[in-house]
Order: sequence, then C-alpha cells, then structure tokens
Amino acid sequence: MNEKVFVDEYKRRFSIFHSSQDDDIGEQLDSGFADIKSIIGNFDPNSYEKGKELVYERTRYLRNEALEYFYSNFQTMIMDASIDLVGDSVAD
Repeated sequence: MNEKVFVDEYKRRFSIFHSSQDDDIGEQLDSGFADIKSIIGNFDPNSYEKGKELVYERTRYLRNEALEYFYSNFQTMIMDASIDLVGDSVAD
C-alpha cells in the first residue's frame, strides 16, 4: 500500500498536512498491509474498505507507539473481516 493514493488518503484521514514523512507512512502502510493480510486473509484495499481501514488504524497505532493496543482494541473488527473474507472465498 506504499502508493501515493493510499498515503494521501491516510494523511487526509488523520489530518497530516506536510509531506516530510510520506516515505515513512508508505513503508508503515506496507508493513501494516502485510500484517493485516496475515491475520484476516488476502484482500484488495481498493475494494475491501474494512481491510483498508484496519491497515490505516494499525498504522496510526504504530505511528503513536501504541501498537500493542491495536489488536485488542480492534479484535471484533478483525474477526468480522476474517469471516467476511472466508465467506467470500467459500462463495467462489
């Protein structure tokens, strides 16, 4: 997710107005995407909003040095996303 469109969307969402940390944000989004995919399964962030939101929130927690709280705070959403994606793969 280290693409300008995702970096810009993340920055808008969290009111970041400078570009000095764009590279860091992109790398953090990439690592967050890999982590969330390993938990809930493969998804396309362009079409699966819940997965993209989890990546953005995980990145926010990482940037605020509070990553250890992310998993417990978003446990329900993570479980819901896992079920969504498993249901999609069963329907195929």
